[in-house]
Amino acid sequence: MPIEGFASSAIIDQLTHVLTSLSADDRKKEVNKTKAVYAFQVTNAKGKHFFVVDLKQAGKVTDGASEAEAAKGQPKPDITITIDDGTFVKISEGKTTAAGEFMSGKVKIKGNMMLGMKLEPLLKRFKKLAESLPAAPAAKAPVADEASGAAAQEIAVKGYEGSVVIAQIAQVLGADEAKRQSVLKSTNAIFQIDLNGPQGVKSWVLNLKPGASAADVV
Repeated sequence: MPIEGFASSAIIDQLTHVLTSLSADDRKKEVNKTKAVYAFQVTNAKGKHFFVVDLKQAGKVTDGASEAEAAKGQPKPDITITIDDGTFVKISEGKTTAAGEFMSGKVKIKGNMMLGMKLEPLLKRFKKLAESLPAAPAAKAPVADEASGAAAQEIAVKGYEGSVVIAQIAQVLGADEAKRQSVLKSTNAIFQIDLNGPQGVKSWVLNLKPGASAADVV
C-alpha cells in the first residue's frame, strides 16, 4: 500500500507482506509473540495518514486517511503512536532510536508505553522475516555511544529485546542533565517493566520522577 508522500508506508508494506506471506500457523505464532494492536498516526508536511497493525488477533494491517477509516474492522488499539514520517523511517533503518525520539518529543505515545518501547525490536523482527527469503540477517540493534556503553550493557540483557530500549532511554537521559530534568518534570511517574525471556521474567524500574539522578533513572 504505497502512500504518496509517505516514505514510511514502505515499513507498513513490509509488515503486510510478511503477515500475508506466512502460513496460518506461522502467522499465529508471530501474533502470539506480540499480542498487541498498534495504531500509527504518521505526519508529514502534506498532512496525516493512519495505519493499524493487528498483532493480537487476525494478524492484518489496515490504513486510511482518517483514524476511523484505518481502524475499521480492527480490534481496539493497545497503543497509538504519533510520529513524523521521516523519523519513522530513520527508526526503522537504525539511524535513530525510538527511545531517543520519544524523549525529544518527536514520538508521542498514547496507551501502553511498554509496547512503544518494543517498537524497534518489532520492526527488526519483521525486517528479518522479510529478508529471510534469500537475504542477509537483519541489522543489529544500534550500539550506545562509548561514554555510556558500559552502563547500557548492564541494563540490556541478552534474550530480552525490550531491555535494549530501556538501556537507550537510560543513555539518552544520562547524557543530558537539562533534558533529563525536563522529561522527569513532564512525566512524573515510575514504571515497572516486566519482560519475558529465556531466564523467565525479569523486571526493570524506570524512575521518571523529578529529581532522579542519571544513576537513578533505571
